[in-house]
Amino acid sequence: MNLPLKIASRSSPLALSQVDEILLELKVKGILFDSELIKIQTTGDIDKTTPLTSSSDNFFTDAIDRALLEGKADIAIHSAKDLPQDLHGGLKIFALTQGLESHDAWVGRAHWKDLPSGAKVGTSSILRQKQILLMRPDVVIINIRGTINERIQLIKDGQVDGVIVAACALKRLKMESEIKDIFPWEGMPLQGQLAVVGRRDDFELEKLFESIDVRRHYGKVTLVGAGPGDPELMTLKGIKALERADCVFYDYLVDATLLKYAPQAEHIYAGKRKGEHSLSQEDLSRMLKEKSLEGKNVVRLKGGDPLIFGRGADEIQYLRAYHIHVDIIPGISSATGIPSSLGIPLTARGVSSSVAFVSGHEEDEDKLHPKPVNIPHADTLVFLMGLTKLGMIIESLKNSGWSSDTPMMIIANGTKIQEQIVKGSISTIEDLVKTHDVKPPALMLVGKITEFYKPSKNTFLHCGTHPELYTQMGKILHWPMIDIKPVILSPLEKNDLRRAYESADIIIVTSWYAAEHFVKHIRLIDPDLDFSKKSFAVIGKRTQRCLHIHHIQSTLVAEEETAQGLFKAMTRHFDLKDKKILFPRSSLPNSFLKEALLEQGATVTDVTIYENVKPIKRELPLARIDGVIFTSPSTVRNFLADYGRIPASWQILAKGPVTFKTLLEAGYNHATSLS
Repeated sequence: MNLPLKIASRSSPLALSQVDEILLELKVKGILFDSELIKIQTTGDIDKTTPLTSSSDNFFTDAIDRALLEGKADIAIHSAKDLPQDLHGGLKIFALTQGLESHDAWVGRAHWKDLPSGAKVGTSSILRQKQILLMRPDVVIINIRGTINERIQLIKDGQVDGVIVAACALKRLKMESEIKDIFPWEGMPLQGQLAVVGRRDDFELEKLFESIDVRRHYGKVTLVGAGPGDPELMTLKGIKALERADCVFYDYLVDATLLKYAPQAEHIYAGKRKGEHSLSQEDLSRMLKEKSLEGKNVVRLKGGDPLIFGRGADEIQYLRAYHIHVDIIPGISSATGIPSSLGIPLTARGVSSSVAFVSGHEEDEDKLHPKPVNIPHADTLVFLMGLTKLGMIIESLKNSGWSSDTPMMIIANGTKIQEQIVKGSISTIEDLVKTHDVKPPALMLVGKITEFYKPSKNTFLHCGTHPELYTQMGKILHWPMIDIKPVILSPLEKNDLRRAYESADIIIVTSWYAAEHFVKHIRLIDPDLDFSKKSFAVIGKRTQRCLHIHHIQSTLVAEEETAQGLFKAMTRHFDLKDKKILFPRSSLPNSFLKEALLEQGATVTDVTIYENVKPIKRELPLARIDGVIFTSPSTVRNFLADYGRIPASWQILAKGPVTFKTLLEAGYNHATSLS
């Protein structure tokens, strides 16, 4: 590093005080060096007539940037808010300071509340002008320029009744006594912070300022697309982001069950439903910023894809203005995911060669006075968020030349259990929506591609834990009537489990969950335990696959996936007399298996390793249901406990003889066994 260090700065008293502030921060850190101050006038210092609303974004940095690039200065110290959005490619911010004060102050003859109508308010900032006119539309905005002292002089000269300035500027100049009021709004991005700028390739010099760079302690924000509604359509990358999160902001389009992937995080509901916002966009963006400035790893979980007809772009721009790192994890957009889930291609040879996605609402549109929709030219149209102004959309379609008999369909709550579909034409769809009482959120499709939609033969409510095993039967709505939770073992219980494992000749595993939770418990007790010398007897190929994932080979796999089937297979394969058997199980044991093994002369140690509990009662979905699938006795008992009876019109299917017997005992003689 060449000494003395040449520091470029504007020549105003405020700018020079900022140089002193940086040097003092370094001194406190024990970093001392000789320096030479180079005072430079920028275009903004020379031209004091052009309003900031008309100036370039490097108005206050252009000459200083040239000095750095030409080697006439080593670093520059700026008010961070004066930096352009995009620095010159050869320059880099070496450090941002913590910031002194971020709010705006009122300096005037009277307090803000006492200001008369028609008062002249001096400010050149577009942001400040908007805020002022929202509070006081009766005042007159006067564009002003100059140093802090020059602006205050305008008050004394009677040209304005007061001026709005950054509170931090007054504090740095020891002029706090001039402050009449502090405004409640958020100041300009980076207001109160200082920036050290240098040449991009000057790594040695950049390291010198590392200790005062507050960005080292920032967290980051990840915008994650949660998909169109079905939580199983969330991406693996999105789930991993949730697992790492310290804080999750989620909106009403997001299935709240996804929050189970972030049990360690703070969960904040952001709302964002039209007309029912929990947080304004401004408040939400500010909270995202504040959490990341605290060093938190923040996830903004948004319905669909985060950058399609959401406010993702606004959030990215806002956060980047504060130099907060933003990652984007795409999601399946409802615009494409919902039609695909119904077998509707948005483009198809000979039918549709173009598709347009249209937002049903303009920014801040008055719902009592909806505006016409600009209809793009395409074979297929997909409208998002437009159900509340369906009439105006239909009128706009007709005015754009679309025939009244053009097929049109609306899908509410697409891919969710409560999915609702109405299909008609441009001329009939409004009446159908009223007849079927369709409610938002809804997607609208216009065009011949809707003819590809063919309703599923049957819709089944699946009350177990693996609905994907039954998709060949029709449309499966997952409605779990059991909730699986791990058991926390005490130190004594862990020791008992280890001893039982070490002495066991055979370990029986009756489900995927038993396999998963058993392995987790054992690995926590001793990561190095050897499974290769143990015999594992399991029910079904799914349980076998789960053990295989953990590199455990099954000795015996019962093809008949019941406790009775496993017992029969074990009696054929093993001599059970005097065998020691470990039986890791749920909190709802099937007494048959243990008793049958004891009768064969075996010693059985059963250990509860996971809980099978009843979920909180939910209202049954409004969608048409043709049948219900019960996968265990507990799913039957829990369903009846919540709803009293199974609707008479439903087909009742039972997996396994014990589940079937439970239904028969409850009086459902028309149930059918899937075994």
